[in-house]
Amino acid sequence: MPEELPRVAGVRFRNAGKIFYFHTAGMRLEPGEYVVVETVRGPEIAKVVIAPDQVVVNEMGREELKPILRLATEGDIRKADQLRNQAEELLPEARRLGEELRFPAHIDAAEYTLDGRRLTFSFTSEERLDYREFLKRASDRFKARVDMRQMGARDRAKLAGGYGICGRELCCSSWLTTFPSISIRMAKEQELPLNPQKISGLCGRLLCCLSYEEEGYKEMRKTLPKIGQRCSTPTGEGKVIAINILRRSITLWADGQRVEVPDRDLGTVVRWDTGSKSGDPPPSISRAEAIAQGLIEETEEDVLAAARQQQAPDWLDERPILDPGPGRGRLPGGGPRRNVPARPPRGEQAPERPQGRQQQGGRRQGNEPRQQQPSEGQPRRERGRGGPPRSEPQNLGEGRVFRRGGEAAEPAQTRPPREPRPPREQRPQGEASTPEGQPGEGQRSSRRRRRGRGGGGAPSAE
Repeated sequence: MPEELPRVAGVRFRNAGKIFYFHTAGMRLEPGEYVVVETVRGPEIAKVVIAPDQVVVNEMGREELKPILRLATEGDIRKADQLRNQAEELLPEARRLGEELRFPAHIDAAEYTLDGRRLTFSFTSEERLDYREFLKRASDRFKARVDMRQMGARDRAKLAGGYGICGRELCCSSWLTTFPSISIRMAKEQELPLNPQKISGLCGRLLCCLSYEEEGYKEMRKTLPKIGQRCSTPTGEGKVIAINILRRSITLWADGQRVEVPDRDLGTVVRWDTGSKSGDPPPSISRAEAIAQGLIEETEEDVLAAARQQQAPDWLDERPILDPGPGRGRLPGGGPRRNVPARPPRGEQAPERPQGRQQQGGRRQGNEPRQQQPSEGQPRRERGRGGPPRSEPQNLGEGRVFRRGGEAAEPAQTRPPREPRPPREQRPQGEASTPEGQPGEGQRSSRRRRRGRGGGGAPSAE
């Protein structure tokens, strides 16, 4: 017959402290009850957190378990409170004693045992210190046996308590029993800013919560490509330049631009070689092909997209948008379409246009017929700056006659060739006038000046 295992209960001496196991000595205990147990320092009050029938045997060590002395009474609890207040009152005096002895550490807390015979001081220091002189002086002053307990920065924050950057009570002082191992690599893998003020707690060390999501980030990273991975897309090959683990999306650099790929297309439309970072990625397929092959399940968005492609919009018509035909187009709500004859090639005579409305400004007066265009052999007169507005050209391949305002239309005639003038040296001296009908030298120069200033009228005859 196998030996019956002893009934064991788990207790804690302070909130979120380490769990210690004691023999129940035949007592029925429930979580939340207070008991008096014997420790190496003496009797102390502890709180039951694990009932005797809930203890896992593998969690207990091989050392011999000490028994629970008794259930704590109201007198024990009141005495423990008085000793706690007394230890807090003598704490400033213990700190002054440390300053007198030049004790380099800072004394953070003091605690009495239940019988009041032993006093324990907790101090913070990263190095080992010699506190023998302090023990002698403190024992004589406080009339008790003094013990010293060294703590680290995290233990000090656990003992002091407080609220973190999340707005909640510190994990170490509320429920965390042991301190996990934290490294800066965890912050890098979670893509957190490497700013000590943002990733450090009240203790000055890295946040303990960095270890909570470490396993989750590792699992999600296995389903995503790495930075620099080559991926195949329907438009060609791309390279991963950024990863968003929480959204499960990646950013590709393809064809000289950034492409955001959501979670629904990873592994199907966008593929990569999971075994090699530099290997050739498998060919990409469309989402419809992935659904047909059974690689992914069809979602509601896929059903709506397929229905949208099958159903043609109402505004789409089979007829061509532009109706080819003679004439120009017309605006909505405009008049009837006007037929415009095609422009003849350069060098041919344009067909005669019907007589239109009368033009203002002396272009056409009364029922005067339109002036016939000059023939190809006739010279064209140039117009000076500032003249009357240009009439609408009928045919860019043919010339037209320039008419000033108020002039009557005359039949186009060919100007007679100008007689060559003798050289200045052969002219007689004192020549003040030119042959009849020819303008003088002064008139021509004044006409050139007026043309340069923008004048378009003919000079007045003297």
